[in-house]
Amino acid sequence: MLFVLVFAPAGGLFGKAVAEGAQARPWWPWLVAALAWLLVSGVISMAVSNHADEHR
Repeated sequence: MLFVLVFAPAGGLFGKAVAEGAQARPWWPWLVAALAWLLVSGVISMAVSNHADEHR
């Protein structure tokens, strides 16, 4: 479930960047958004995982 929540939105944003680039439009904001999503969701999942490990 977490895998889908993290990578599906990022994949959509990467796809949007490719589509925009193919139409000669600025694509980099979509790429930045995808990378930011991966970074933020990764930090959140690490924090949740570490918090769960501390309470075992």
